[in-house]
Amino acid sequence: MRKTIILAMVTVIMLTANIALAAPLTDYSAGKTAIDLTWRSSDTKTSGTDDDGSSWETSFGKKRNLDWGITTGLGNNFAIQYNGLNAKSKDAVSWSATDETGISNLKLKNQELNVLYKLNKNLSVYTGLVSVKAQENATITYTDGSPTENETYTSKTKKAMQFGFVGSTKIADKTTAYAAVGVASNFTNWKVGLSQEISPNIDFNVDYRGIKVKELEADGEKFDASSKGFGFGVTYKF
Repeated sequence: MRKTIILAMVTVIMLTANIALAAPLTDYSAGKTAIDLTWRSSDTKTSGTDDDGSSWETSFGKKRNLDWGITTGLGNNFAIQYNGLNAKSKDAVSWSATDETGISNLKLKNQELNVLYKLNKNLSVYTGLVSVKAQENATITYTDGSPTENETYTSKTKKAMQFGFVGSTKIADKTTAYAAVGVASNFTNWKVGLSQEISPNIDFNVDYRGIKVKELEADGEKFDASSKGFGFGVTYKF
């Protein structure tokens, strides 16, 4: 069902514009600003490969989180943008052995600072700095009655230059389809959604977003982390 909805949204965008990638803020006049707040329930995962070559993956419980962002026009078709995501999961069994069990949760923090350039009314391109960090908090219980231990694994902050496209197209008088994609070294970030104008300055948004980062490093070990899920939110423009 989820993949069907995503495919339908992408199809609508591709059928209604020559190039279907754009931002909620399309007026880059100096001082024009849009603030985005999105409540998102995401699937968060980590995965990697052990020293013996075997692969592993941990799926964490869904938890509602807040995405936020602000875009401000600079004039001459330029704008500056900050986006933040702090995806936190519920507890999940991350490993289980005969003598111990690990219950853990994941925090995946993503921050972006981008400069956008509008090519036309439907399409903008951007480049900027992306910063990603993961933290896993684990509670370990032992079957032999040993005291429970709490451990925290925090990855090094991964920073890279990213490049992307962002765009939108109207599919009805007050309804806009939009999409965005950004890529950096070992990092992908994409979003597709629909926006409904509910007042001259406020839009209601529904979207699906995915982030994946590879080769995060914690305690000398490398792993991948991802977060994806539906979001509901508002955009305030002034």
